[in-house]
Amino acid sequence: MASSSFNTQNEFSLFVLFGIFSFLIYFSRIVLIPIFSLLLPKKNVVIFAPEGNYKYIENWIKDHTVSGLNIKKISENKEEIEEYVKKGLTVVLSTFTDDWQDLMDYLFYFKDKVPVVLFAPLLTGIDDVDYWAYLENVPVVYFRWSDRSKIYIFSKKTIDFLGAIFSILIFSPFMLIAVIGIKLTSKGPVFFISDRVGKKGKIFKMFKFRSMLISSDDAPHKEFVKECINGKKGYKFKLTNDSRVTSWGKILRKTSIDEVPQFFNVLKGELSLVGPRPPMEYEVKQYSDWHKHRLSVEQGITGVWQVFGRARLTFAQSCFLDIYYAENRNLCLDLHLLSQTPHAIVFGKGAY
Repeated sequence: MASSSFNTQNEFSLFVLFGIFSFLIYFSRIVLIPIFSLLLPKKNVVIFAPEGNYKYIENWIKDHTVSGLNIKKISENKEEIEEYVKKGLTVVLSTFTDDWQDLMDYLFYFKDKVPVVLFAPLLTGIDDVDYWAYLENVPVVYFRWSDRSKIYIFSKKTIDFLGAIFSILIFSPFMLIAVIGIKLTSKGPVFFISDRVGKKGKIFKMFKFRSMLISSDDAPHKEFVKECINGKKGYKFKLTNDSRVTSWGKILRKTSIDEVPQFFNVLKGELSLVGPRPPMEYEVKQYSDWHKHRLSVEQGITGVWQVFGRARLTFAQSCFLDIYYAENRNLCLDLHLLSQTPHAIVFGKGAY
């Protein structure tokens, strides 16, 4: 009895510490960083506007001193901007293109050269991302380019291992309930095991609790995915009202309990706690070149898309969020996304 009480107290203490740490991260982003932005010297930037449309972002920078930016040059010419890139100045990319591939070509031209502040009306509809500013509902997105230090990689792997162990222990009662529910409501195995595409195209087998009828045909999902990726479906990148999903499976999906077995994939090193969701092979076959950037990092259980978008966004929008994570990942971002995931799951925003 004493041992049980001790374990309960330890778990409660961990939750309290996690809550305090999450608050401190949130407080620093919302309060401390803006204050420091006002006190620190302004950062010189150049505005690159390939279509010649820069007035929106120019006025925003001048009107918002908290941005901490000072405009040194405005140009539509990439060669002219290159002179300032060589000096290490941050580039403000203002592009009104309506083509995602063009947007990514502009953005990745500056990868690993200088930070980029991106203003692109094409991103309209990706709302309420904590890390972004907004100008008339258009995101203003800062690309710092990702942290590849050995310290970050080691820290991420340590958090993955410890987080997976902790999560399996915490969710073990829910896993038992899930197993019983699946067995009572439909015939077939408890787990659904599928081939997924991981970092740099590596194939691995991912575990989920089965939420569909065992005889389900995946043709409807393949066709739906194809239409979403090719832009023929303009709504959600998730098949809603799917007749293949069991009544119990709908509960598992709504609460995201069907995803819990993936913590075992994390222990095997096939997934990370934080990263883009691993796609099916037939999804990747439909990818355009710019979509493949989301496969440049370890795929994960939760990420920017899961916290701030889920099924409310189009495929292109969700893919951009994955690329944003891949190119801006760091330890604070990972911890913040982990702290926000329970809230996204509990309130089920965009979940089906």
